[in-house]
Amino acid sequence: MKKNKFLIGMTLIASIIIISMIFWEPTDDDTTEASKLNVPKVENPFFLKGNAYISLHQGETFSLSLPFLFGDSSIGKISAVTFDTGEVEAEVGEVNETRNQYGKAGLGYLNLDIKINKAGIFKAQKMTLISGESSVTVAIGKLIFDVDNDAPPANLEFSGAAAQTAMNEYTLAVQNNDKSADVTIKSVTAELAAMHLHTLTTSVPAGKSVSRTLTLSGDPERYAWYVLKPKVVYVIAGHEKMTSGYPTILQPGEWSQENVDSIFENKADSEYK
Repeated sequence: MKKNKFLIGMTLIASIIIISMIFWEPTDDDTTEASKLNVPKVENPFFLKGNAYISLHQGETFSLSLPFLFGDSSIGKISAVTFDTGEVEAEVGEVNETRNQYGKAGLGYLNLDIKINKAGIFKAQKMTLISGESSVTVAIGKLIFDVDNDAPPANLEFSGAAAQTAMNEYTLAVQNNDKSADVTIKSVTAELAAMHLHTLTTSVPAGKSVSRTLTLSGDPERYAWYVLKPKVVYVIAGHEKMTSGYPTILQPGEWSQENVDSIFENKADSEYK
């Protein structure tokens, strides 16, 4: 099955730009609100807790990048990663770090290829990082993987925003490449812990495309970042099927001092030490 490499390319770059907006310490000539933030010294690297709902097909590989902050010490080379849900398999990619780039904190990200070979809903809140003979377990927030056993649609293509700072909407564009059959989108759903995606029903005529914006509501400040890849239920030629929408990273464009304080106050169980 084709691998979904979405989050390691353009999206990862966009994600880094968003985080850099938060932790950037401007020069004396800059007068932005970010210059007023007091970012504490990072004693031990720690992962920024996020919330993700990721709809997948059974056996599909999905690339995910988990951000962390670090100071003088880093997490180094990781040989393996396991999650607190055994069905979630992970292959470790690169660990990328930019030291002293954003104020008093450096930014890093751990690249993982995720695959689940069983249908069902699986939740991951902790991961164990293995390096040589040592291992460290850290909290990462709440990741929800919703896996179906349908085959990926041959004639539907999804697109949308790779990364965005708007926390109140999600855009889904659907291209119907079938020249003879209309498609009805029955629902677009995602069970996030802190946000609610308001579903919709729409039609996609044969050979046409549509773009729809869905409303998000809830408490976006509860987590530092979100990944949204919703479940899509659709009907074609009288048959109801399931697939997943376009994955989008959501992160606030600007954080207040309260946001920064909350992240550092709640980092203890996500520290790599």
